[in-house]
Amino acid sequence: MIFEMQSPAKVLFGRKVRFQLPGLLPEGNVFIICGKHALGRLEKELLPELAGRKVELFSGFPAEAPLDKTDEALKAARSVNARSIIGYGGGSCIDGAKTVAVLLDTELTAAAAFRESISLDERSCFFAALPTTAGTAAEMTPNAVLCDGETGIKKSLRGAAMFADAALVDPELLEGSPLEVLYGSGFDALTQGIESTISAKADAMTMMLSVEGTFLTWNALQRHASGENTPEIFDMLARGCMLSGAAFVRSGLGAAHGVGHPISGLKGVPHGVCCAILLPEVLKWNLPAAKEKMDQLALRLGFAAAEKFIEELIALRRKCALPENFKQWQLAREDFPFVVKNCRSGSMKSNPRTLSDEDVSQLLEKLI
Repeated sequence: MIFEMQSPAKVLFGRKVRFQLPGLLPEGNVFIICGKHALGRLEKELLPELAGRKVELFSGFPAEAPLDKTDEALKAARSVNARSIIGYGGGSCIDGAKTVAVLLDTELTAAAAFRESISLDERSCFFAALPTTAGTAAEMTPNAVLCDGETGIKKSLRGAAMFADAALVDPELLEGSPLEVLYGSGFDALTQGIESTISAKADAMTMMLSVEGTFLTWNALQRHASGENTPEIFDMLARGCMLSGAAFVRSGLGAAHGVGHPISGLKGVPHGVCCAILLPEVLKWNLPAAKEKMDQLALRLGFAAAEKFIEELIALRRKCALPENFKQWQLAREDFPFVVKNCRSGSMKSNPRTLSDEDVSQLLEKLI
């Protein structure tokens, strides 16, 4: 059996690795995309280290990486002739920065690349990712999830050029996150670990990463939701997310992600919350086809069987005060055709048990 793994050119993990970024940057102007929560720390820590260089900061980048804001950032980066693009924030910021980096020296817009599903395999500038959430693992992947605000469609741009030149995963950047961000993104990472473990494309290499990633994320969320707030918790969250991300680059994900993307795009549900709502029902559906893998994962987490693990997953979601359905976003039966039509991504192809259009609708019926 042959295993092949792809990853960013350089991955740095550990407390304070963020301070190594200035020494990694090539000559030339720097363009940084960040979110509102990361801005204060970035201004205090990174910008002084870049004194003497031209630095353009595109702050307040919104969640779910909207196409229009991504194109605004792309225009701004081109206007300053940026040679280094940095994504500093949650998955949306990193996905926006990836897109800017690969399109910077082309004539394409993000909207055109998105709507024409253009593969992006070349890049002429430096790109670094510094995640401030442990959720999407965008720093580890060769894709960027963007959302078209006009149509509500959410999907990925893909290409080898989207792997970062440097991914700096610093657990200290997670500290101080609002609870809804910490737990929502944590359930995204947990879903990635679980789905990549039971994926139809999983192999021994990806499972080594995804099972450990799931174990770390599961235990960190349990401990934090029980009142523990130590540096070790954030180390575990950051490492768990990174490992699961490295796994699903090869293994793919599953129906919680496939069905979740159109719901998130249409209704504005935060992606991690979508995962938290969908995951238990998706696992129940997948149980007949993935019982052996799910039992193995359950044992690693300390449960006798997959059925008990699903029960405890629902309990953990409740402990993290995450919703169990889509009622507050008013997902309705008339929305089902849109979700069904737009869920047929690569994630659905990796799901261990096929879902027909009717199966997807029946799944959604339980969650409205």
